[in-house]
Amino acid sequence: MNTRLTISKIYIEETKNNVKVCSKIKSDKEDYILWFEIENEYKKYIIEERADAFLVALLPYAIKHELDIYVENSISSKLYYQLTTYLIPMLCDKFEKRQIDISCNSLDNKKYNTGKAVGTAISRGVDSLYTIAKHTNLKTKEFNITHLTLFNAGATGQYGGDKARELYNQKVQEGKKFAKENEFDFVSVDSNMNEFLMMSHTKTHTFRTTACILLLQKLFSKYYFSSTYDFNDTRIDAEEDIAHADVLMLSCLSTEDITFYPAGIERNRIGKVKELVNYKPSYNSLNVCIYEKNNCGFCTKCMRTIMELYSIGKLDLYKNVFDIDKFYKNKSKYFLWLNRKIKEKDSFCIAINDELKKRNIKKPVFSSALAIFPTKSQIKSSISKTKIGKMIKNKIIKTPKINDGWTD
Repeated sequence: MNTRLTISKIYIEETKNNVKVCSKIKSDKEDYILWFEIENEYKKYIIEERADAFLVALLPYAIKHELDIYVENSISSKLYYQLTTYLIPMLCDKFEKRQIDISCNSLDNKKYNTGKAVGTAISRGVDSLYTIAKHTNLKTKEFNITHLTLFNAGATGQYGGDKARELYNQKVQEGKKFAKENEFDFVSVDSNMNEFLMMSHTKTHTFRTTACILLLQKLFSKYYFSSTYDFNDTRIDAEEDIAHADVLMLSCLSTEDITFYPAGIERNRIGKVKELVNYKPSYNSLNVCIYEKNNCGFCTKCMRTIMELYSIGKLDLYKNVFDIDKFYKNKSKYFLWLNRKIKEKDSFCIAINDELKKRNIKKPVFSSALAIFPTKSQIKSSISKTKIGKMIKNKIIKTPKINDGWTD
């Protein structure tokens, strides 16, 4: 059995408009050409000297499958130290995996950065827009955001494929539009890492995103990674959401050229929303929907964001991105959803409830009463966990099983 993953020498493929940075990956799978693709105008900022981007992108896969990593290029000396001394031992211990080893052609402690750019992602969600709002017009000018980014790194489809890339390309156009309107430069990076990893985006997104930035160490000196959770929620829990450990992860993934910052750890979600409402570009740009191009109003993220804005009395500011009339007509359904999430001990919804209490907003009585009854999805979930349910799911429906976590 192959116990090593090899990242072969990096090479470049060029087209009229784009540049592909590639490496042949040899592992327990068939050989795979892993690539990152970027627009030609940013070619001079690609760090060909080091394979940091490939190493970080593949690290979750290597740990999961207990594969040592050999890199035919150089890698950052600082990155190597932080991964082998802190991050890999902690993750391997946490998930009861064999301690994997990293080796490479050479360690490189040179500094290559020439661009001095400061970046963050433009997903247009609460965390993303909060980060942009907080890092605009700072007194410490060298920390002001200069570039907005968007990557095909799992957010538009964690297992990749044509539909994921189609949605990613749509998001790129929206990101470019926001950047132009607000006087930022824009960078996008496509990749096929998702198809290789076949792991949950929620459980691996810190590695995927930072990998794309590590490709451009000659451009970025600082990068704000918008954290979902505040500092009080810090823990290593990649089987739930790797974002809980952003403070640790981002420190270990920084190099001689780029520093990653866990932006937003100083506020919980409701605190971010309170500050976001002072950032006028968010009124027409906030987009949190899981399922549709525009906010549907009824998915989990839409309902949560609507209730957050309503709880602080600022929902009407976002009438151009949410159907406010539909919310008021269906307000009891939103409160029912909220009460059920509170029952599940959802920290975001508990914070919403606290704000409603502060403003003395009364909940519809029946919404609290109905919350004790399980939803259809909860009933289905309970049934699917029984022996009969598993038999129906696996044998009759024949749903393919994808083990997308860090453990087997």
